[in-house]
Amino acid sequence: MTQPSTSREPFVLPLDAGTYWICSCGQSKNAPYCDGSHKGTPFQPIALELEAPQTVVISDWAKQ
Repeated sequence: MTQPSTSREPFVLPLDAGTYWICSCGQSKNAPYCDGSHKGTPFQPIALELEAPQTVVISDWAKQ
């Protein structure tokens, strides 16, 4: 089974309002966003829904 990676530095992102799909498998080439690399694993992306623009910090993004 693929283990999630937690060796990455946190992401500090200024984001607009909207829905963002965050990688939970640690295999995305577009981290911290999901790129579908989880297919065939038990991992699923995490929905991040923002109602207003804000800066978010995503750390241990592959850890659920």
